This record gives sequence, C-alpha cells and structure tokens, in this order.
Amino acid sequence: MLKKLHSLWRNSSVHVDERIFGVAAVLLVAFTVSYAVPVAQSLGKAQSAFPATVCPSKMGDGTTTAFLPKYRSLVRHVAKKSLSFYKSASTVENISSNALLVEGNPATSFALNNSGNGIGAVLCESGNADQWFVGGSGGLTSKDQLDIVNSGLSPAQVDIVGYSSKQVLPVISLVIPANSDRTVFLDALVPGEDGVALHVITRAGRVTSFLFDQRKKGLSSLGTDFVNSQGAPSKDLLIPALMQSSNGRVSSMIRVLVPGNLDANIKLTINSGDGAFTPIGFDGRTIPHGRVIDIPLADLTSSTPMSIHIESDQPLVAAALTSLKGSDFAWAIPVPPLTQLSLNFTGLNPKFVFTGSNIDVGINWKSGNGKSMSAHLVGSDIAFWNPGTTGVRTISFVNKSRSPVYGGSILRNSSGSQLAYLPLRAGAALEKSTLPIVDVRSLSH
Repeated sequence: MLKKLHSLWRNSSVHVDERIFGVAAVLLVAFTVSYAVPVAQSLGKAQSAFPATVCPSKMGDGTTTAFLPKYRSLVRHVAKKSLSFYKSASTVENISSNALLVEGNPATSFALNNSGNGIGAVLCESGNADQWFVGGSGGLTSKDQLDIVNSGLSPAQVDIVGYSSKQVLPVISLVIPANSDRTVFLDALVPGEDGVALHVITRAGRVTSFLFDQRKKGLSSLGTDFVNSQGAPSKDLLIPALMQSSNGRVSSMIRVLVPGNLDANIKLTINSGDGAFTPIGFDGRTIPHGRVIDIPLADLTSSTPMSIHIESDQPLVAAALTSLKGSDFAWAIPVPPLTQLSLNFTGLNPKFVFTGSNIDVGINWKSGNGKSMSAHLVGSDIAFWNPGTTGVRTISFVNKSRSPVYGGSILRNSSGSQLAYLPLRAGAALEKSTLPIVDVRSLSH
C-alpha cells in the first residue's frame, strides 16, 4: 500500500513539474517575442488646419474692403468686446475701423483701399514673427502708418527696427494689448527720411503688421498704397510684376537694403515681352550695408509689364516703386515661388504676370458673369494673362512646372490713373500638429 501511494505521488509530482515547466516555457517565449518582434503602435494622431488671417484696419482717407474667400465666411473685428465670429453677408466686407479676423481657409483673402485719388492692395496674413517692409516715407509729404494688430487673447511684445538712408535706428519696443491694434506714424519713427525700411519682430503673441503709404502735398493727394511685407533677407529675389510704359509717363525706382555687416555686390536682370537685359551699371553694383538705397531705373521703356531678378552675394531685401506722374504710385515686392493659390476678386479685372525659366501654370476661374473657365499658360522668362473684359470672381493657380515660377497681379482703375500690385502668395500656410496618444503598453517595458 505504501509503495502504491509513493508511486502515485511520484507520478503526480512529475505531471506538476511538467505543467510548471510548460507554463514557464510559454511565458519565456512570449516575453522573448515581445522584445524581438516589433509591435506596431500609434504614438500620435496628426492633424492640420489653416490659421485665421488678419486684414488691416481702416487707414487713410479712403474706404477699405476685405475680399473674402467665399460667401458667409466666418469673421470678427479685432478690438471689439465680443470674440464671437459672424457670417459675412457677401464675399466682401467693409472695414469701417478695426482690423478684421477671417477664419482659417485654404484660399487667400486680401484688402483693397480706395481713396478716390489712389488704390492700394495688401494680402491678409496670419501672425508672422518676422516681417520686413521696404517702402514708405517719413518725409514732409508722408502720412504713412504702421498698423500693428494683435489678434491673440494675450498681450504681445513687438520690436521695430527702422533703417534710413544714413543708418540703422535704435530698436523701439511696444506692448500691444490682447485683441487690439496700435497705429504708429512713420514720421515719428524716421522723421524727415524719404528712404525707409522697417523690420517688425514679434517677441511674444500673435501679431500681424501692415504698412500704409499715403502721400499729400498741401490739400493735393499724391497717391496711396499698401507696402506688402516680405520674408527674411535673401541672396536671390524676384519681383514678378512691374508696370512700365512706352510713352515715358511711368517712372520706376528700386529700393534696396543690405541689413548685414558687409556690403553687397548685386546684379539686376529685367525681363519683359521685349526681351531680357541688365541695365547699365547694375552688373556687379556695390550696395553699402546698413543703409536704405534708392536707385532710379531710368530710361526703361517697354510695351509690356516687366519682372526684376536681383542676385547678390549678401542677403538683402528690396522693393520697386512705380510712379504715375503724380496721380498715384505702387510698391511691388519679391515673392516666393508659386505652388497653389486661390483668390476671390469679386468682379475685379486684374492682369497677371508670371516669370521663370519654364512657366507652366494651370488656371481655373469663374468669370464676372458666373461662367466656369480654365486655361493653361506656358512660356519662358515672362508670360502674361488676363481674364477678359468680364472680370473674374474666384480664381486658382497651380504651378505644374518642376522649375520655380513667380507670380504677381496688376490692378488699375477704369481710367488707368490708379495702380496697385498684389503679390501672388498665400496669406497663410497649412499648420500641422500631432495629438499625443497614451499607450499603457509602454509601461510594461
């Protein structure tokens, strides 16, 4: 009997040991596989959206109108007590005083100022930490204003660095309260200076700035325009659209600033429908650093608009000024390469200019009478396109070329006595972010 019990105990012990060994082996294999085999897991969820953009407040004597991407766009005025958005009644919104905040949208909004004695166009932009303005004046005939808009819900700090024809000026620091804007007059920043450039740096907050150039002599208006902002200084700049005349009624000037510590040697190439050339004295011309330099483009006549390509051995910023014999003027700025862009002109009739070594642009638009149309623009060096006599409502451009293509638009009134340039550049870039996802499995490692 004792022998039987002893035998049974030995057999059960063997089975128990085998089971324990089997479980241990399975756990060991699973543990090894968990480290040896990669486990696919999501660390975050990507999302993207276009930020809201800001259109300038009313400046000068004329009316300011925002051209919105679509009917019933969500908008609100900055510096109002209410933070609620409302739906626009049409594709245009009158700006009677305060700046306008427009909901995020892949299309680009812009504002048009019409004083009766001049017109000016400016892109509505999202908050930009680094803006350069090359244009304007602090002289006796100037009524120029810098509009600094803080569309955020916390105070913003801004530094303004001014440049004159003589030197760089001391930094001026401002604090802009939340959901408000502040106007600074250029004759207070750079008194008596006709040649002006500004560097507006946002240290904290969501700030967008706009420069409005208005000239008067006594009671007579000499014209108005916005100076669109441009990005960081570069060694290669391209101003895509500049109007010129074959009858000598139009004069042009280029303004250049080299903000670094070294002088620059520049080369300027002009493209027009009449060909490409470098004006005399602009091949290897030396530009002193730290000072605003105005250079007349004398004796330039062309039957078509022009583009200007500036090459330099030092980073610089630049703009071109077109004057219409005392009736109006317009500032044209360099632009980045065109990728894809949509605008709503609501019946205006702009002329578009594209420049590049290999121009291949797809165009889709809705005409002033509501008809949907398309076009394919190809060429080299420079090409021109306009929507016809009926004008254009919405329009989109796509660069189909592998080479960079640059674009700008020219706006004129019916008599041709008023002029404005609008760069073909997106007012806001798509913002991407990742929402983290907590994975508790990572705690086991």
